[in-house]
Amino acid sequence: MKLSVILPIYHGEKTLAETLESLANQTFKDFELIACIDGTKDNSLGILQQYKNAFKTLVILENPVNMGLGATMNRLVSNTKGEYIAIAEQDDFYYPERLALQLEVLDANPEIGLVSGIADFWNGTKITSRFPGLLVRGNNYPQGKELFLLMYRQQSKIVNSCMMFRKAVHIDNGLYFSKHYPSISVDWSYFLRFSLVSKVYGIPKSLVRLDRRHNRDSVTSKKQVMFKASRELIKSFAYEYPEIISKEDYKYALTTQHLMELSDYRWFVFPFVFIKFFRKNPLDNRWKLYLKKRIKRHD
Repeated sequence: MKLSVILPIYHGEKTLAETLESLANQTFKDFELIACIDGTKDNSLGILQQYKNAFKTLVILENPVNMGLGATMNRLVSNTKGEYIAIAEQDDFYYPERLALQLEVLDANPEIGLVSGIADFWNGTKITSRFPGLLVRGNNYPQGKELFLLMYRQQSKIVNSCMMFRKAVHIDNGLYFSKHYPSISVDWSYFLRFSLVSKVYGIPKSLVRLDRRHNRDSVTSKKQVMFKASRELIKSFAYEYPEIISKEDYKYALTTQHLMELSDYRWFVFPFVFIKFFRKNPLDNRWKLYLKKRIKRHD
């Protein structure tokens, strides 16, 4: 088996069918799909069963209780047979050539351990933005410690929901998806560690359309939980990699996180939170730039 696609599911009934449809319509079809329902009792199982004949192999796992994203991802990986493993998410739409393009890169470049691409952010009507900016601008990822520091200081630059990686790199380097963090930080911590053991490549094409409608019910919409996890990750990685991460890097990364959080506060709370965050790294020039942009938005 060349390829395994893994799909963690948590309250996925509203969007799962469209995701499965996009996977079934891939131009490359010789893959197994391993799905795991993480302790929820909605109609996700019924939807999966409707697609039983749409894939060469469909394996359905169920966690008896909610175990979280990290534990579910590790269980999924352990049940794969493929040389490569691709990640899918329950509320994203995959463009038809996504798998074929990634397979082409990994087959032709044995030194590359992980490949991702560009994500289109969709608000239900149109594409509002594309990520990551360095691929959109025609550049590609730096490697090794340079990529590690880029993603530590400025947060992940890899599209978690459309990555594909070599299973051998994952196993041989003892990699895993952390059970300590919720949501996005699970992927971010994985990418940081992966960047230190293998090359990462970004395809400069849109491979996935991310559902970013305001009314969607998603784990990634629980912002306060995400913010707390991100701050903890920044702190723990600074302790774990002191030979790579300097005090200046730590301050920069924390300010990056604080600036992201500020956008979630309304004006009557914003001044108090801003002062609290500003005191932690007052010499960073990004504070001034942020204030100018925020004031301009409300002119």
